[in-house]
Amino acid sequence: MTKTELNRDIKRLKNRANKFYEKLHSELKANSEFEEDELKSELHRLYYADKEMKHMNKDSVLVMLRLNQKLRVIPLHQFGLYIDIIA
Repeated sequence: MTKTELNRDIKRLKNRANKFYEKLHSELKANSEFEEDELKSELHRLYYADKEMKHMNKDSVLVMLRLNQKLRVIPLHQFGLYIDIIA
C-alpha cells in the first residue's frame, strides 16, 4: 500500500464513520452493528498497514486516534506504541 493510498483510505474511513454516526443519531437501523463491525475491521486493517505511522499525514493520524477512541479497536495502551517520533 502506498502512502497516498493509505491516506486516501483513512479519509474514506472517516467519511464512512461520519455517515454512520449521522444515521445512528437520526434513526436506529437494524444493521448498525454490522456497519460498526465493518468500521472496526477497516480501522484495524489501516492501523496495521502502517503501525509506525511513518506514511500517515497529520490529519490521518488524528483521524485514526479519534476513531480508535470511539470504537476501541486497538487497546489505548498499545495504540501508537511503535511511532518513531524522532526522524
